[in-house]
Amino acid sequence: MDASIKALHKNIMEWMAGPTGSIIIHIALILALVFLVNLTVKEKDQEIEVTVIELDEQQLEDLEELKPPEEIPEVETVTPPDVEMDMTPPPDIQDFAAEPITDTVELDIASDAISPIIMKNLAPGAMSNRSGSGRRAAIGTYGGKWGQYAEAAVLRALEWLRINQNKDGSWGTHDKEAMAGLGILTFLAHGETTASEKYGETVERAIRYLVARQNEKGDFDKIDTTAGTYTQAICVYAISEAYGMTRIPSLKSVMEKGVQVLINGQQAGGGYDYKFLKGKRRDTSLAGWCCQAMKAAYIGGAENANLHEAMEKSVEDMKSAQKEDGSFYYSQIGSSHSSDNITAVAVLSMQLLGHGGEATVKKGLSALSSTKCNWKDPPEWPMYGWYYISQAKFHQGGAHWTSWNNQFAPQFIRNQNPDGSWNSAGVSMKKGTTGREDMHPVYATTLAALTLQVYYRFLPTYQPIDTEKIDQKSEGDVQIEIF
Repeated sequence: MDASIKALHKNIMEWMAGPTGSIIIHIALILALVFLVNLTVKEKDQEIEVTVIELDEQQLEDLEELKPPEEIPEVETVTPPDVEMDMTPPPDIQDFAAEPITDTVELDIASDAISPIIMKNLAPGAMSNRSGSGRRAAIGTYGGKWGQYAEAAVLRALEWLRINQNKDGSWGTHDKEAMAGLGILTFLAHGETTASEKYGETVERAIRYLVARQNEKGDFDKIDTTAGTYTQAICVYAISEAYGMTRIPSLKSVMEKGVQVLINGQQAGGGYDYKFLKGKRRDTSLAGWCCQAMKAAYIGGAENANLHEAMEKSVEDMKSAQKEDGSFYYSQIGSSHSSDNITAVAVLSMQLLGHGGEATVKKGLSALSSTKCNWKDPPEWPMYGWYYISQAKFHQGGAHWTSWNNQFAPQFIRNQNPDGSWNSAGVSMKKGTTGREDMHPVYATTLAALTLQVYYRFLPTYQPIDTEKIDQKSEGDVQIEIF
């Protein structure tokens, strides 16, 4: 070998053995490892299945016609203020039972509450989605391209409800107790409590109205009527959420007396019937409101004996009403019709009561896979049905939720009236008329707003939930229990 080549070879070997050469060699090895890892990841990525959701042309129309407000105000969580309670009861209230309504309406609003959103038995932070940054984040996560427009529509609806509230705190002219309950739920879903700067007075007046309507037995209406049993469940639902989100002490007994009526009215098999009868007939529609009310009372902290047992019995009743195709019977098992609306009622009830992962629910969701939201060709009781379907599919999540969101959201947003209210799909609203969904625009407006608030009312049940109890570290901590 030539002497110069030998010398070069020697120099190279000495350089590689030195610190500089060692660093270069290590860098080369790292790059080689990165290259191999990338190859492995790419090979695994090839196994991922991608589902593309096709949107129809109507869903891609120009959104300028929606004209959402330029700025969407946010109502942050604040401490409930002191309120004078030496007030006379709301006017124009008529007794509906033997027991007279009390002379005063005590709310005893606490001034030392840590936060209006302190409900128990939920995943940590679940209710914080209802206000401020939590709501904005949830809209961004689950609302897709429609979230901001849906929120604008909700704000217009809240303002319409504020302006059109009756002097006694109720809404509408028919079934005023039920409408008051739906109104309260709509404001609470947006994080508006008695502490709200803009809507606090509206919410407080509505709560006072329902408190004044309850008799000593716990009834909010005549429960020996079909409408009265629905009203009872809706009012318990509203009062339970109001107590859970405000911790107004005097609401606890109102909640517990109201939910006890539901527990006592349950059939041996777990079902419910009009007038809380204990015969053979059971009713999925009524049971749906009772399930929502019992769950709200449970997470609000109601201490009624057998409340949790009653919820579990309701689940068993729902399961017994499922047909072979996954849909659910409306009333008598085997002798009544089923529909997407009724199927969604049963599915959502079981999801809310902690059974969302069971085969019965999955089969029910499969039966809802082809349901549609078409304002011009609606099903029977469309606002009611879409309220349940939207929540059921939201908890289902994934491509099913995205597809449904792209259906229902633009339909609801585009069909809102200029004043912020809604007319029920397929029904011409006329003031003073009675009937099904045309009893009053309050019904359509509250259900439409609650449907569009699906993004932040509750965390989706398909998310992982920490089931570990959180120890009480200080006086202000809240114990979380997941059943």
